[in-house]
Amino acid sequence: MIQSRMPIALKVAVLLFPVVALEIACSRPPEQQMLTQFFRAARNRDNNTTAMMASVSLDPRTQGSVEDFTITSVGPEQTVPLNFKALLDAAEQARVAEAEFQAQKRAYSNANITVIEQILKLENDPTAKLTREQQAVKPIWDKWRADTATFVKNLGTTKAAITAATGPAAASLDQPGQDKFDVKTFDGNMVNKDVAIKAQVKDPLDQTSEKDLVITMSRIVGTQGGTPREGKWIITKIAGL
Repeated sequence: MIQSRMPIALKVAVLLFPVVALEIACSRPPEQQMLTQFFRAARNRDNNTTAMMASVSLDPRTQGSVEDFTITSVGPEQTVPLNFKALLDAAEQARVAEAEFQAQKRAYSNANITVIEQILKLENDPTAKLTREQQAVKPIWDKWRADTATFVKNLGTTKAAITAATGPAAASLDQPGQDKFDVKTFDGNMVNKDVAIKAQVKDPLDQTSEKDLVITMSRIVGTQGGTPREGKWIITKIAGL
């Protein structure tokens, strides 16, 4: 019988290799797979995939791309209450104020429409002389126009605040087979954690450098219309690019 000359130590190593490999694979933090998939999709400009995994974008044409990375730390989870009601109330107040303002502006315009039309025609003529009546109406009408921009801006700001606040919630909660996120009936919290990584980042000019990035991951938990809801982890911030 020919006996193997393989050293005992090597035999043991061969036998233990599958166990060691499994332990190494299992020791990787769960964030590793998610970030790997996200960075790969971002590099390939797979917007559908990145939209399902994040409320932020990573465009290789303008921001660069993460070619490889190593997780250096995972911070503790922190819970932040979501106060959608305050945002909705502010938006409603801005909408009502803008509607009341437009009604008052329309009433003034209707009462002085002839003079206002004359003023609008004369505005294109720098040498035009205004009548006494036109001189009385013009500063008032100018203020109405200036205030219009203010009210429209305020309304737009409140709507943008709702969009910014609800974007992560919708991305976390909107999943196949579940009801869509409804900001009016949802009550709950956002759970955040920071994942620090060392990344090989290729900039839009194809130059690669190592950067320390912090990826914020978030998920939403709470109730919607009294029904418990628990969202998936998504990427909500990328700092350090």
